[in-house]
Amino acid sequence: MTTWDPASAAHALGGFDHATARVAFKTWVNTPVGAESLLSLFDATNGRILALMQSVTLGVIRTAAVSGVATDLLADPGADELAIIGSGRQALRQVAAVAAVRPLRRVRVWSPTPASRAGFAEQISAELGIVAEALPSLEAAVADAPIVTVVTRAREPFFPRGILAPGAHLNAIGAILPHAAEFDSALLADSSITVVDNLENARRASRELIEFYGDDFSPVQTLGDLMTGAAARPLSPALTVFKGMGMGLADLAVANVAAANHEGVPTA
Repeated sequence: MTTWDPASAAHALGGFDHATARVAFKTWVNTPVGAESLLSLFDATNGRILALMQSVTLGVIRTAAVSGVATDLLADPGADELAIIGSGRQALRQVAAVAAVRPLRRVRVWSPTPASRAGFAEQISAELGIVAEALPSLEAAVADAPIVTVVTRAREPFFPRGILAPGAHLNAIGAILPHAAEFDSALLADSSITVVDNLENARRASRELIEFYGDDFSPVQTLGDLMTGAAARPLSPALTVFKGMGMGLADLAVANVAAANHEGVPTA
């Protein structure tokens, strides 16, 4: 990973899976005026390139899918309302992922620009068939919301401690660079369980978690811990938090799905 001004970054992630004998790498560059990424898929047994893919959309899908898994494992089973904070290119699929694991009856939308949040609420209703409403403030959007997803390009924390409902689940997705933060790290003091997709990526690049946990990440769990039963959602949590940083194994998973639907690529 490397960064440069203004607000630009380049990343590389990789993943290897014994079961499919495949390796994938994703490389991408993100700038204020645009972003592109490439996903390469290899046969691990002979090193042959199986596919090269332009992967901006695939990255959106994989990021949302991981948020869906986290929500399914951490949110109240009866949660039926989502507050989505941010209305950029990641946001619609984030809503769709939560809707895949919880029966959403309403989505609340907030982003800084009134026209953007109003337009996004209309898009949710039109494309996902879910009632959506643009709210005038961050506080109004999250008040009593059982699930909150924050997916923005914020560089400084704007989401304060103390506005989340008791028992809420927070997905924090947008800040994946060491200089960036979306929420006040102090809110982690209220979290009954904090979970990441990849612990090493979080140690390296999550400003929010680094500011709160310092060098001791022992309280932080992973999605793998939850999926294998090594950790579990508390029965009555005050707050649950998922901090998504991105991981190569998720890129490999979505590359396998995409490749399986393309003629000429062997099925994994």
